[in-house]
Amino acid sequence: MKLASLRSDTKHGQLIVVSKDNKQAVKSLGPASLLEALESWNVVSAKLEQIYHSLNNGSAADAFSLRLEDCIAPLPYAPGFYDGSAFLSHVVRARRSRGDEMPESARITPLMYQGVSDCLLPYNAPIELMDPAFGGDFEGEFAAITDFVPRGTPAEKMDPHLVLFTLFNDITYREIVKTEIQTKFGFLQSKPNSSFAPFVVTRDEFGDFWKNGRIELDMEVHLNGELFGKPNGREMNFSFQQLVAHACRTRPLSPGNIVGTGTVSNEDKQRGFACLTEARYQEIMDTGKAATPWLKAGDTLKIDVRHGGASLFGCIDETVVV
Repeated sequence: MKLASLRSDTKHGQLIVVSKDNKQAVKSLGPASLLEALESWNVVSAKLEQIYHSLNNGSAADAFSLRLEDCIAPLPYAPGFYDGSAFLSHVVRARRSRGDEMPESARITPLMYQGVSDCLLPYNAPIELMDPAFGGDFEGEFAAITDFVPRGTPAEKMDPHLVLFTLFNDITYREIVKTEIQTKFGFLQSKPNSSFAPFVVTRDEFGDFWKNGRIELDMEVHLNGELFGKPNGREMNFSFQQLVAHACRTRPLSPGNIVGTGTVSNEDKQRGFACLTEARYQEIMDTGKAATPWLKAGDTLKIDVRHGGASLFGCIDETVVV
């Protein structure tokens, strides 16, 4: 099933069901917003699924042609947003570029921070750098969206709580990261608002490409019209179940919490990268010097995942402004 939110006179938007080919949609006659649907997911999901099937077989009443520009972030206001670092090849490159090795503890406990959740941006929001000296970067990531997750739920019991998935751009100010890491108190100013693909999907949309709690599909990243990277999600060192279990270890998660994977990354450098800083790490390892510049005004970025002949989540399509 595929869902989205249309711009409306409420901050949460209007929930719609979207056809598999992204061309048609139907407004929800039950829960008005995605957050409302998530709060009673066990009750409403079957009805939404029926609408989805009727859309795809052409029998849906009140179907209309979907205008992507009318979509906002699926969850423009979320109760919580936790972002991990589940692809350790990214961490390894970061460490080795400065002559260090990754500690074994990184393979046991995922890194994670809590980010901005009260203003999540749409797929086409301009990337506002504020100041080029901040070192603007993008990060292509997958995310899971939960229903209510009781405190302390272990990974092996997490499957029923991973109800939706999506794609997002975790915009990052790398030069501020350097300062905040030194404080050892987490990210704040270095992590502004993230932008989200227009659609969220249930895991059955992945077909055979959902394996061991991972989305084994390619993420295509284009910067200024050129392919920058095509990493695959299969190399996650921590599954979605493990990430959400980490997030809820000492607190419950209310419906609509978002848990991200961190930058999608592969060991094979020929696959390219889903963020600028990892390309720079690789350049330092290869040549001793980073050559890839940070984002600048006028740069264009597209992040997409294609499956079954269509964009699975809808394409993130942004332009950098200062």
